[in-house]
Amino acid sequence: MSRIRVSGFWLLAAMGACAALPAGAESGAWNGGRPLLAPTHPVTIDYLVTTRDGGTIDVHVAILAGGARLRVTSPELPTMFLVDRAAGIAQVVLPVLRAYSTVDIRKYDPEQHELRAAVFTHRGQSRIAGRACTQWQASSPEGSGSACITADGILLEGELTSARHGAVARVIASRVQDGAPPPGEFDVPEGFSESPFRLDPKGFGR
Repeated sequence: MSRIRVSGFWLLAAMGACAALPAGAESGAWNGGRPLLAPTHPVTIDYLVTTRDGGTIDVHVAILAGGARLRVTSPELPTMFLVDRAAGIAQVVLPVLRAYSTVDIRKYDPEQHELRAAVFTHRGQSRIAGRACTQWQASSPEGSGSACITADGILLEGELTSARHGAVARVIASRVQDGAPPPGEFDVPEGFSESPFRLDPKGFGR
């Protein structure tokens, strides 16, 4: 089975779902010089993701209020990703096989820690996908990042660079819609079973 590169999904998990969220950053849009990194309401976003190897992919991301759960799909991939930020896991779902596998995000996405001790710098205002956002630059010994984030915590554009691995990926929103699927849509569908083979978030068929 051919391998499928999906590193851009894990940037979304790290930045869009706030797996990289610095401690205390959810309390307000500015929070002592840090942006609000989790949406304050359910939202659905279409992103164009550019991966470190220069490839691009369209992804559709639904996020519950507070960024606790994500549902990530793409017309270009056979997989669906259900991210549970509180548990630090994602479930890789293959509808064609009616199977899923549970993945530890913290294990497979080491870049999620890059922004925990970061210093944020306000870089001005912008407008992306029809919404106003604030441009931020973040830097730490582990790496750096930039993002344009709305006042209600929606990531409209982001780029993350690891001190160890260089550029990770870049995302930019093309469409934003308030609201998200019902909470049950963030769970593995009934009737699906644990995959008999291992699914790797960097590709599958290992």
